[in-house]
Amino acid sequence: MMKMLLVVGARLYGRGRGRRMMSTSTSTNPPNPWLMLPPTFDRRRGGMVYNFYSLADQEVVLINKYGPGAEPPEIPDDNARVVGSSHGWLALMNNRNNELFLSNPITRRHIRLPPIQSLPDPVLNLHHVSGKATVSKLILSAASPGSEECRAMVSYGQDDRLAFCCPGHSQEWVPIGKPYMDEEDKTFKLVYPKSYDDFVYSSKSNVFSCLTKSEFHASGLEEWDLRDMDSPKLAWIQRQNNSPLRPIDDEHLKEKHLAYVEQTDKLLLVTRFIHKHQHKTHFFGTLEIIKHNGWKSYRKCPSSDLALFLGTNHAFTISHFNPNSIYFTHHKQHHHQPDVGICHHDFTLSDCYYPLHRIITNTNTNTDTNTVTAPIWFTPTLT
Repeated sequence: MMKMLLVVGARLYGRGRGRRMMSTSTSTNPPNPWLMLPPTFDRRRGGMVYNFYSLADQEVVLINKYGPGAEPPEIPDDNARVVGSSHGWLALMNNRNNELFLSNPITRRHIRLPPIQSLPDPVLNLHHVSGKATVSKLILSAASPGSEECRAMVSYGQDDRLAFCCPGHSQEWVPIGKPYMDEEDKTFKLVYPKSYDDFVYSSKSNVFSCLTKSEFHASGLEEWDLRDMDSPKLAWIQRQNNSPLRPIDDEHLKEKHLAYVEQTDKLLLVTRFIHKHQHKTHFFGTLEIIKHNGWKSYRKCPSSDLALFLGTNHAFTISHFNPNSIYFTHHKQHHHQPDVGICHHDFTLSDCYYPLHRIITNTNTNTDTNTVTAPIWFTPTLT
């Protein structure tokens, strides 16, 4: 029978198993990941409850959202959706006012981020037809938001452009590159701003590696050094014209991810093939990016003892888990269809989490539709 764990403050209690402390994260050995599931409302536990599934323990972890006390405190993540997960922190956006903030559900610490409306021309760059701001992903450079060295990067708007800030210190978001389309009067040449497929932080070189996408630009890799808030530095490495992966067929869509392997200092290009009609992942292609003379070349990744975790989270790998596998969550084109699983070394797919309907039944809860979010990988820490 599936066990339930209840997290109280900074301690983790398992029913019938005594008490154990939450492990903290290290740079080369991240804690075992949890899969964050939609929160639920449970009167027996005092209100809203965060639901996680611990892969290593195969147990459901329940975290009281408000903590102890007769009156739940006012916290900024009511009616919010998760837009990122990084180094033990969740990035959330309030649906009422489009405010962005970071939250550690274990310690219940919150850090407000600059208002997303501080980006240039929010009507043009942020809003879609519903009038809500669009944020597709937000990650951190380090597990210590609030320090002057930490950077947060966000992709925003319909075109997935980039901006960054220093959490807890910045008053506004700083766009990466040009946020507008330029027009030259004499030649009528239009210069479009860049869009991005994905981005990840490379800790050894202290840069954000960003994969560009555009019908108007050559796809490629940009590396941004953001240590100087007033002077971000760009190193551009253009991609070869011929894709190293096999051509996509008529039945599949292609989605690209970047992943940084901290244990070996390698940057990976992971291509996800999604069935157009089923809206489900069918297989992956993984390549290592090798840089030579300003160009980007590739080689197929050899067999590895690492497990890779992809999704709206900061992509990460761990060495003490199912080797040579990819754990994945929802993609951008999932159309609200469940798409969570494991791609094994032999390219077979399997489920990786306890069925959601069983979690809801076992906890006797009702789903709060205002806060339902797609499953996302989360690494619990006490920082």
